[in-house]
Parts: sequence; structure tokens; C-alpha cells
Amino acid sequence: MFAHVDINNCYVSCETLFDPSLKGRVVVVLSNNDGCVIARSNEAKAAGIKMGDAEFLVRRQLKELNAIIFSSNYALYADMSARMMNNLARYTYMLMVYSIDEAFLALGNISSIDLEVHVAMISRNVMRDTGLSITVGVGPTMALAKLANKAAKKQKRNYLVLDTEAKINNTVKEFPIEEVWGIGRQYYDKLTELNIKTAEDFRQMKVDLVRRYMTVQGWRLHQELWGIPCNVIKDVADRSKGIESSQSFNSYQTELDQIEEATAMHAATVAVKLRQQKSMALQLTIYLRTNKHNQKHDQHYPSITVKVPHATNSTHELTKICTLALRAIYQPGYNYLKTGIRATGIIPAGEVQYNLFGNYDNSKQLTLSNLMDEINGRYGRGALRIAAEGYNKTWKMKQEFLSRQYTTNWKDIIIAK
Repeated sequence: MFAHVDINNCYVSCETLFDPSLKGRVVVVLSNNDGCVIARSNEAKAAGIKMGDAEFLVRRQLKELNAIIFSSNYALYADMSARMMNNLARYTYMLMVYSIDEAFLALGNISSIDLEVHVAMISRNVMRDTGLSITVGVGPTMALAKLANKAAKKQKRNYLVLDTEAKINNTVKEFPIEEVWGIGRQYYDKLTELNIKTAEDFRQMKVDLVRRYMTVQGWRLHQELWGIPCNVIKDVADRSKGIESSQSFNSYQTELDQIEEATAMHAATVAVKLRQQKSMALQLTIYLRTNKHNQKHDQHYPSITVKVPHATNSTHELTKICTLALRAIYQPGYNYLKTGIRATGIIPAGEVQYNLFGNYDNSKQLTLSNLMDEINGRYGRGALRIAAEGYNKTWKMKQEFLSRQYTTNWKDIIIAK
């Protein structure tokens, strides 16, 4: 059996946890640069606020609702997510973190345990130990566990266990096909043409028809909805084929110095991500973007791909390469809105191919980068950084409604009186 667990209204739940006065209020969390709604309380959903609504379009409505608005506080959300994942790990021999608020648990063959009681205990204990409300779906496959989770939310339950054929049949009968895990827009359009409206309709499709329209991925989903496992939980995440860091500025940037600071910050972020998965990069792409939605300004979307002389994950080396590459594509006179870096050619750190005729030694750079990671891990991200990243960061993204970093910043910790 498999379990799928996610945090209810994750970002809003994290904010409410540290400010109980938000309970029962219309609360929304905005995306980068406070652009659009990416999380809503149940009250906000009931008021008609939709996921992805642009902030400026619903600003008046939010004001009329006396809504509480937050900018994305990723440091807080990531820390609370880690607490939940560590808590869940106690109840499984294999945990797969699927996203910041979702995880799959392998429950194994636990026929001697009352699943209803066991899952209720998990839900109750996570709430007790982290303060976060979760929903748990259980099924004989990962797809059915995910489906059970969504069905539980529709029924306003904390958990749903699909451990019998009768329970599975009853749940998939009216479950919308567009909400089934793995059914994207393209597949949904094809299935709609075939008059497939529910998960049960999809199960009744002939296997050869499924493979013709949805390839092997659709076939696997079809099998999983019949209770035949085709996906496995991995306790070690697959190595990323590409690592990217990008961010829009809070206003148009025309000066190279400001853009260089942002590029250096992204280079440092990519370097940290590479080291976290014990990888190195062979290739870097640096790009700039103007605002394609503002036709009053001239448009410019330059990019350059650079082959790294030696595979590396050193913050200093990546920053130097990216800064030089930026200078090659930057042109004055344009209003730039975004910059970013993408690392490709990802290889394991232990499989670097050195040049037979070279004398390259990166041990000092790696020691320095590891020391930075250790210090930043102890005192907070950015406590120690390269000077090229700047200090004031007047270009950083807009976060007018940012809450305190209650669990990751000593200055923001709650003080009991």
C-alpha cells in the first residue's frame, strides 16, 4: 500500500500557524514580485478568488473582503516542509518528497494493521508535532493514493483509505478525469473527444486505445487505476538534468552593475544546488529578458551558452564565468526585467573527466565553497557571500507583504512574554 500526503493550503497554513488570528479570515499568498495568487485559505476560495488571479485584477475585491495578503516567504515554507517530511519519515521505510508540500510513503504489506486507525494516527500526530493540517490518501498504487487524497478533500475528510475493490470502484466512478494525476491539458483534450469524463470511463478504455493516444505513460496510469503498481517510490531523487535560477526585478533595470549583482546571486544559487546533489556542470546558459507585455519598450531577449573549461560546482568559478558571459550579451538602452542562469551537462561530482595535458586543481575552490555552505547552513542563507552579489540589492523582487521568517532568522523568532 502507498500513502500520498500533502499540506492543506500549504503556504496559508504556514502563515496561520504563527498568527492564529488569521483563522477564519480571507488569506492569500502572492507569487514572486507579488504578481498573482498562488495560495488561498478556504475562505478565499469560497469568496471566488481563483488560483493564478493577477493581484492587480483582484486588488479591489480583496480590499472589500478585508483580506490578509502575504508575499511568498519561501524560507518559512521550506523549513516547515522539512519539519513535516522528517515527521512523516517515522511512519515509513521509504519516503519520496514529491514537492514542497507533498510526499509519497511506502506502507508495505501491512495487512495485520487497521489502516483506518493507522492513517488517522499519522494525521493526528503530524498536526500535534508540526501544527500543520494534512490530508492523507491511501491506495494499492501511487495513482490511487493521489486520487484518494483529492477525493478526501472533496469529502472534507482528513484521510481516505482505498483498501478494497469496492471502495476503489465507488471512488473512481464519479471522479473527474481532469483531476487524475498525470492527466495534463493535452491528454484531457484527447480524452474529451473520446467522451471520457471520469476515472471510471478511463479505466474502461481498451488498453491498445490508451497506448495509441497516451503512449506508455498513459498505459501505466491506466494500470495503476486498476490497482496494478507501475510506479515506484524512490528514496533518492533523480539527478537533475538541468538546474536553473532566475527572478524578475522589482522594476526595470538599465545599469549593468545592478544586473551583474543579480547574475552573481543566481550563479551562487545554482552552485549551491549542484553541490547539494553532488553534481558538477559542464555548460552554462545566461540570459536577459525585457517585458514582452510592454510593447512601448524595445524588446531584447539575448542569451549565451558557455562551455565550462572544467566541470565545476564552485561558487567563485561559476560567478566569474556568468559575469563575463553577461557582459557579452548586455546592451545599454533596454529596460531589462529578468535575468537567469541555467546549468546543463550535469555529471556526478565523482566522475569528472580531467584533461591529460592540463594541471587543473580545484581543491581550494571546493574547500572554500564547502566552508561557505557550512557557515550559511548555520547562520542563514547569504550570511557569507561573494561581494559581486552586492549588499543593498535594490533590484530584488518586490515583497511588500512579506511576513517574518519565524524559524530561520534569529531577528524574527517569536518571543514569549
